[in-house]
Amino acid sequence: MTKKHSGYDIFKGRTLIIATMHKKESVIAPILERELGVRCKTVPNLNTDNFGTFTGEIERKNSPKATVKAKALAALEMTTESLAVASEGSFGPHPSCFFISANEEMVILVDTKNDIEIRGWYLTTETNFSHQEIKNLSDLEDFEKRIGYPDHGIILKTADGEQKEKTWKTFKSSRSFHSKVKELLKNNISITAETDMRAMYNPTRMQAIEFATIDLANNAKSLCPKCNSPGFAISEVIRGLQCSLCNLPTKSVKAYIHSCRKCKYSCERVKENVTQEDPMYCDFCNP
Repeated sequence: MTKKHSGYDIFKGRTLIIATMHKKESVIAPILERELGVRCKTVPNLNTDNFGTFTGEIERKNSPKATVKAKALAALEMTTESLAVASEGSFGPHPSCFFISANEEMVILVDTKNDIEIRGWYLTTETNFSHQEIKNLSDLEDFEKRIGYPDHGIILKTADGEQKEKTWKTFKSSRSFHSKVKELLKNNISITAETDMRAMYNPTRMQAIEFATIDLANNAKSLCPKCNSPGFAISEVIRGLQCSLCNLPTKSVKAYIHSCRKCKYSCERVKENVTQEDPMYCDFCNP
């Protein structure tokens, strides 16, 4: 007989550690406290940059899945708690439309007391992820307008004659930022400007983390129909959604496999209210 669990009540009243040094708790904590009944805290002196930085100073050595779990476990090692959440973002071409930039956010909840892992995920093209060579102040002004400065931060990268790269970030004010740009331009130093993708300096990304956290909360409240464990969520996708024009299968998702990490029960569920794909996503109609 399959053991019955207590649903997501196992989280209520417990302390949840948010593994962040970039103020992600501002969007994560309200959602999880409201939906799961936890009390959220952060850990002083936790350095999540050790797992990789967007500026490339420290390379991310593992996959986003491995990295986000490592962050959560690292936070727990610094406390006596058994419940933690962490997030990890990735930026690059959209998996279906390669000419469009996308932001993928993954959030994980790790419960070492009950041996449970639950993930949330969000993919969006709403991102200002970009970079540009700065040859003059006009270039800088164009870049600032495009990425939404000063609400969104900017990182500067320079290279000297030996091509040794240096990164300039976390400017205290627009005045100090512009002074640094003028100084570098005056000295004929090659400058590249990049959007600062750290969450606390990028409201657009912070919103994506919020949506990923909502997905996490929904997955945590999704209970296995067989054992009642929380986290009965998508574990696999089935592609081959039919094109509405040529009726051939596309790479788009037509169904999902939902699985329980506790009792290993799984089932297939078709994508709701979606039976055909737009021809623009068809490799035959739009090669």
